[in-house]
Amino acid sequence: MSTEKNRREISGLVVEKWANLGTCISHAENKTVFVKAAVPGETVRIRTDKENSKLIWGTVVSAEKISALRIESDCSAFPECGGCSYRHIPYEEELKIKKSLLSDSFLYVSKLDPSQIPEIGILSGPSNSYRNTAQIKIEFKKGKTNAGFYKENSNSLVHFPKEGCKHLPSEMNEYVRKNLANKKTFSRKGDWRLRYSSGEILEYDKKEVKIGPYLPEKIEWSIPAEGFTQVNRFLLEEWMLKIRSWIPKDCGPVLEFYSGAGLISLAIGHLVSRLSGYELSNSSVQAAEKNAKNIGYSHLEFHTLDLNSSLPKKLDSFGAELSILNPPRAGASSSLLDFLDGLRPSRVIYSSCNPSTLARDLGTLKNSGYKPKEIVLTDFFPRTKHFEVLVLLDL
Repeated sequence: MSTEKNRREISGLVVEKWANLGTCISHAENKTVFVKAAVPGETVRIRTDKENSKLIWGTVVSAEKISALRIESDCSAFPECGGCSYRHIPYEEELKIKKSLLSDSFLYVSKLDPSQIPEIGILSGPSNSYRNTAQIKIEFKKGKTNAGFYKENSNSLVHFPKEGCKHLPSEMNEYVRKNLANKKTFSRKGDWRLRYSSGEILEYDKKEVKIGPYLPEKIEWSIPAEGFTQVNRFLLEEWMLKIRSWIPKDCGPVLEFYSGAGLISLAIGHLVSRLSGYELSNSSVQAAEKNAKNIGYSHLEFHTLDLNSSLPKKLDSFGAELSILNPPRAGASSSLLDFLDGLRPSRVIYSSCNPSTLARDLGTLKNSGYKPKEIVLTDFFPRTKHFEVLVLLDL
């Protein structure tokens, strides 16, 4: 495997097509090359970032033949910073690419027939200043404290842009600049974890934070220290409203898996007769219980459970006709998919932060008789290689 010390340049690469993870594909030296900051149809010179006997990962240094789609990046840290992948093309084009890659994953990974794939909808919003959460890397080097983000395929630091990170609200960028200028004292853990909450910047690894109010009911959620929540402050409400629209009329009991601090549970609480949520993090379960109590939802209950282990038999008798899944990037556990195959609720809502594991799991759910009725690409992470997907499945 190559290191930064033996990086080299390769010229004359013809860029062939878009690939996953924000790259394009090319070929050189009998190897497949994944190229960052390229556009199909271009001829480019790259700097290699990483390579092995079969693959090369590299970043464009210059373009000899330039695509008409290419635009000038609005960030001084791109493409060195590993955070963004698409700042060299218009955002509208990025959405088309993500939609095409998602459709291909259903065809080639899920093995769905084209007739089984509904038209993919898109939820998108502003492509800048959207994040409510940031993990800024801290480096202690030669007596200095540096802050920034890692380079692509590297643990080397790219310094925080002087103009601020385009993903972050102006308040968060100002908070970062001010604290760096005042030589804030950092722990040696290496991460500075910030969350934008009601106009205030908090270090979320140290204290509970609130998000909201959202939805017509003006619901707020408390998120425990180090707790996870969706990061796009502009799309959160639309995402929850889309899930709401998929809850059947006169909905009976619901089983929710990977329920976190109750973000989805509270959003649909007034539409269901009962809900039982399951989550590995005990602090998140406690937060979900607190959140439900604060708005008077006594019919919602939450439990700590390792969803990688066998699910308890009592869940079979809960009578759920709807199950909701919101797993981490690893996707749904095989134990949970086996449980759903046995329980066979008439409807499943799957919220995924990783299209690759989603496609894998949809292949398994297809074998259990489930068919996708609606698919919505939710671009929680504009200008990056990441996006989320909502899928409604019925038997």
